[in-house]
Formats: sequence, structure tokens, C-alpha cells
Amino acid sequence: MTITAPPAPVGRDQDTHVLFREARQRRRRRYVILGCLLAAVGLAAGLTASFAGSPPRHPGTAHREGGGNPPAGIAGHLVLRGDGIGVAHFGQTEARAIADLSDLFGSSLHTKPTDMAGNCTIDAAMQWPTITAYFFRGRFVGYVTEAVNASTVAGLRIGDSLAQATQLYGTSLKTSTSQGGSWSVATSTGTLAGLWTDEINRTSPEPLIADITAGSVGCPAASP
Repeated sequence: MTITAPPAPVGRDQDTHVLFREARQRRRRRYVILGCLLAAVGLAAGLTASFAGSPPRHPGTAHREGGGNPPAGIAGHLVLRGDGIGVAHFGQTEARAIADLSDLFGSSLHTKPTDMAGNCTIDAAMQWPTITAYFFRGRFVGYVTEAVNASTVAGLRIGDSLAQATQLYGTSLKTSTSQGGSWSVATSTGTLAGLWTDEINRTSPEPLIADITAGSVGCPAASP
């Protein structure tokens, strides 16, 4: 199984790229293990995403993510919700979601979705330089991103500390040491989750948010 390497970051996001290298490797190992299992029955696929950028801060209040019509973006960056990203929302047809995500993220890395049949609650995936989107039975059902040019409605973004995440979501934020460090929070639009990393860097000794996921992203990895 081949895993596409993410594009190299530029500018001040070089430090972020180095900081989250270990977290990205954990996610890659997760897909490698899963791919080996699927290969035993003739199915294998693995996808990751990474991007660089720097959105402005958008403070939120506790865990009130809001509902209604999905926002397309705020002040030059994208909004990550429990039910989609920007104008793309779960339940859309595969073709419509790919078109909407391409408008947001540019050209995809492949001409068509990758077959991931047999991978629990997904059967296809599409990768952009900034995100991987997942599909099931022709519908958009989940995503994972490490992009720092996006934030949740409450204001959480890649690179924030767990302390900042707790300020935004309070006791709704759940953390675990599984997968080397994971987190989740239930919002009014659905559950947001991801990995965190406690890799030490020169700017912060605190665990930091390494990626953000929502919806169905395939079979869960076994705990280390």
C-alpha cells in the first residue's frame, strides 16, 4: 500500500509541520495496519492529508457549535463542523460533495475516489492536499484534516493546546491516551474528534491538537 506524502509546508508553518510529524506517522501506521488487514481479503487503501496555512482566531463559547445552514467560510478560512465543511455537508451525493470540496480545496490528488470497500462504515475516499473525504454508498460521510487554515465553529484549530480546547468546549471535551493521544467533543452538528500530540517544541510544552475528524472515517485502529 502506498501512502501519498503531504506537500512540504512554507513560512512559519514549518515548525507546525515538524511538531506534528510524530502524530502524522501514527496516523500513517494506523492506515498501514488497516491496509494489511484489508489486503488479506483483497482490499487495501490508505489516505492522509496535510496542508499549511494560518487562519485568524475565532473564539467560541463552550460547546455550542450552532446549526442551520452550513457556513461557507469565515474571514478567509474554512469552518469545520460535525456534519461537514463549508458548503459541503454529510449526506450529499459523492459527485456533489467532490465538486463542493474541489471548490474549497482545489484539485484533488486523484481523478476518482479510491476504493475502500470493506473498511467498516466507508467504501471510498478522495484526497486533496488539505483533506481526505470519505464516502459510503455514494454519499459523503466523513473527513479528516490536518489543515491549519480551518477551525471549528467554536474556534478550535490545528496547533491549539488541549488547554485551549478545554476553554472552548469545557467538560464536553473528552481525551484519551489511545492511539498515542486522542480527543473528541459532541457538538450540535455532530461529533468532532482527532489526535493530539505531546511532542515537545520550543513554543509550547503542552499537548497540541494534531488533526480534526468528523463523521465516518473507516475502521478504528487498535489501541497501542
